[in-house]
Amino acid sequence: MTTEGFYLGGEIDAKTGDRTDSLTDYDPGDLTTHGVIVGMTGSGKTGLGIIFLEEALLNGIPTLIIDPKGDMTNLLLTFPDLLPDDFEPWVDDGEARKEGKTRAELATEKAELWSKGLGWWDQDGSRIAKLKEAAGFTVYTPGSSAGAGVNIVGSLTVPTLSWEDDAETIRDEIEGFVSGLLGLIGEDADPISSREHILLSNLIEHSWRQGVDLDLASLLGQVQRPP
Repeated sequence: MTTEGFYLGGEIDAKTGDRTDSLTDYDPGDLTTHGVIVGMTGSGKTGLGIIFLEEALLNGIPTLIIDPKGDMTNLLLTFPDLLPDDFEPWVDDGEARKEGKTRAELATEKAELWSKGLGWWDQDGSRIAKLKEAAGFTVYTPGSSAGAGVNIVGSLTVPTLSWEDDAETIRDEIEGFVSGLLGLIGEDADPISSREHILLSNLIEHSWRQGVDLDLASLLGQVQRPP
């Protein structure tokens, strides 16, 4: 298999449905700011999206995926050895019961299906191994403990920088935090003229100069009773 850019698959003969020798690739240099994949239900939009993402990762392109539906978490199912034991933890118990099979039997079928499918496109477990080596995956789940949590407020821990040498840097950090916090409640606050922004910024700076860590609860307490 030799392609340039993102390997998307191969062309299919419209009459016979068989593969041709012509491979399909995509020049990543053609990537634009925005794009869209359009198709009817079941036409393979998600599959094509996953292929694009896998190829981007294989080419060293960092990827942030926002997926409310949850399909893209399948990117983590990378099993270079394609063993039934790898698939078994992810087998649907309901599907196994419906087909009158054990989990192990269905896992064996899934492993064979993946091996056959990859082979049809001249791929094998070695390409999966390359993907696994090329990228680390983390699933963030705001509002749920299913994956890694997301702290949308940020850290109010005293920075390790010195006020004598890095006061401007520290104040930039405070400004960014306060602007983000006020933005969460719909306040487009100017750091120079907004009373809310000035108050919060001074409260944080005062605590940090005292070497005191803050969290959101303690910051709100200081808003009510400023030091």
